[in-house]
Amino acid sequence: MKTRYSIFVLVILSIMLNLGLNSAVAQQGERKVRIARIEIYPAYLDEYKAALAEHAKTAVKVEPGVLALQAVYDKANPTKVTVFEVYANEAAYQAHLQTVHFLKYKSGTLKMVKSLELVEVAPIAMEIKPALIENKD
Repeated sequence: MKTRYSIFVLVILSIMLNLGLNSAVAQQGERKVRIARIEIYPAYLDEYKAALAEHAKTAVKVEPGVLALQAVYDKANPTKVTVFEVYANEAAYQAHLQTVHFLKYKSGTLKMVKSLELVEVAPIAMEIKPALIENKD
């Protein structure tokens, strides 16, 4: 349980580094925020992690409505991957599902995924020290 909590805290911190405190608080009402819990077949783990990393980087770079895609895996059970997703709104999420890079990721990793659970969540508090935001690349 402690490992999952640590992973969740790490994900939230990463999200906030990407979004910035002021914008996260100002618009969180219409944002679509969710967690994807994914289990990968062990034989595909490295290939899956590479595909997910490529997909997340591309989506955040080219889609204005994809505010953050943060992916982590459980160190004690590396086949368990958690992705924290933040979209500007439902329309941005629906547009994301139609992009070439998402469809490439989805079709390319289909055989690698043992299970997928999508959990809709709502922020309670997303705080970060401003100094951490200023040091972002």
